[in-house]
Amino acid sequence: MTPPNWTALLFAPTGNDRVLASAIRNRPDAVILDLEDAIPTEAKTAARAALPAAQAALAEAGIPCVLRVNANLAAMVQDLAAADHALLHAVMLPKCTDTRPLLNAADLTGGTLGLITLIESPAALPNLPAIAAVPQCIGLMLGPEDYATTLGADPNRGALDLPVAHIASAAAPRGLRALGFPGSIANFRDLDLYAAQIAKGRDLGMNAVAAIHPAQLPVIRTAFAPTEAQRVWAAGVLAKAETLGVLFQHDGAMVDAPVIARARAILAASPG
Repeated sequence: MTPPNWTALLFAPTGNDRVLASAIRNRPDAVILDLEDAIPTEAKTAARAALPAAQAALAEAGIPCVLRVNANLAAMVQDLAAADHALLHAVMLPKCTDTRPLLNAADLTGGTLGLITLIESPAALPNLPAIAAVPQCIGLMLGPEDYATTLGADPNRGALDLPVAHIASAAAPRGLRALGFPGSIANFRDLDLYAAQIAKGRDLGMNAVAAIHPAQLPVIRTAFAPTEAQRVWAAGVLAKAETLGVLFQHDGAMVDAPVIARARAILAASPG
């Protein structure tokens, strides 16, 4: 299953029309309709009833829909039964520590929908390669608040660097989306700190982020867009490669085939 090229996603509680309208105005790459943490237990039935209308609104706006279901299998069955699968682009599975939730979700959806796994416990780290190998898996995402809580650590003080690196390393060989960064997802006011944390995640190999507030979306897009200096460097490398082959010097450093591939990727990710 080919992962979509999403970079900036946005959570929205299912059934909250005001938040959904704001999400649509801000045009994320995909909206994650949440039936899990954003919905109290007593409100889940009403949220499920509101799900098809929310999906239809996203479809009308041309924005892909991801559904975050509940981890409990019985609740997951109800969540997926309430959804219009024709208007669903992916399912997000919380609290994954092994492949079982993915296999359950694949069975419930006929194996036709992409699955994004939320990694929210250190117990998942040894199983990341197996999770990433499930055919329907299109992405691995760090759940920073739950992960840090399990550790008894502050998410903003370095405890999440290791899981971020592991998630990126498991996702990369299969071309999956690696969502997240080493920091709290809840911060939407200190955008300088947010930008620095996303940049660190990018440098560790992550390639997407799911926001909880529209103010975070421009920060995400800027963080993952190549800089002008990177574009100039990449263009220079590729210009020399046309005449010098795959081994030469550029800007005081050696260039070989992997470096040329990186230059191509930078230009491919550049706007225009």
